[in-house]
Amino acid sequence: MKTKEIKKIRYPSLNQIIRLYPNPEILLGHEIFWEGKEDGSNIGVWLDDDGMIQLRSRNQDKADDNFYEIFKQTEEYEKILEFLIDMRTQWHDECVVFGELLTKGRSPTRIKLYDKHKFIVFDIWSRKCDGLIPYMLVHQYCYHFEIPIVELYGTSKHITLKSLLRFRDKMLKVAKKKGTEGVVGKTFEKNVKFKYVKEKLDLPKIEKKPRHIEEGVIQLPSLPESEILGALDKVLVDIGHDRFKDVRESMPLFAKYVKIECKKHNCSCNEKLFKYYKQKLEDLNDKNNR
Repeated sequence: MKTKEIKKIRYPSLNQIIRLYPNPEILLGHEIFWEGKEDGSNIGVWLDDDGMIQLRSRNQDKADDNFYEIFKQTEEYEKILEFLIDMRTQWHDECVVFGELLTKGRSPTRIKLYDKHKFIVFDIWSRKCDGLIPYMLVHQYCYHFEIPIVELYGTSKHITLKSLLRFRDKMLKVAKKKGTEGVVGKTFEKNVKFKYVKEKLDLPKIEKKPRHIEEGVIQLPSLPESEILGALDKVLVDIGHDRFKDVRESMPLFAKYVKIECKKHNCSCNEKLFKYYKQKLEDLNDKNNR
């Protein structure tokens, strides 16, 4: 895989269980691996075409230079370099190692104090698998190269949402006891990531709060007639009287201007625009016949 391709591999966005699409029940029947969520910076580590370590942040293909300096000072730098080289040369696989870069001092949310720079792996993306590989395989890789990996708090499989949420709360209690900011739940299918969820101690459990969700089309107020007429007059001004008489030119432009006004005023328009256009033509003819 070329550098310009692998550097685009991003870590997926994580959501709470209750916010999963199409619904939280999508996790039911799958074994979930519950890992501790460390309080650091999400960094992806990979090799470029020259065999040099490159870093990406959650949202940037190339992390800030400051992260490079910090990462090089960790005890894990050489070990991860060795792992990536081994995967490329011995197993003909390109990988991106994702982990938390823990910077010496107070953590981002100030819940921990680190005495040195450290990097803890939480996932590995594999080109051969074309995805993030299961925890068990990540653990094996990290074990053999003596690389720290996030702690596994437990595993579970559920047939009801109530049971799933109850076990999540149990895992959050473990996280609080261990001083981490929360947990990440992961399920896998065919040896790659299926669904990931993130539950943090500082996030509200919205499923326990009153909830009212309506489906269907949003009911917006109607666009005032004055705005419709104003849009029609703008068409006349823009293209002139002669071209205005050509319905094939005027009506699409009229509809476009009305749509712009709807967006501007957060309104909808269910009126038949042609009747306004027809009336405008009649008014113009009356003026010309006087």
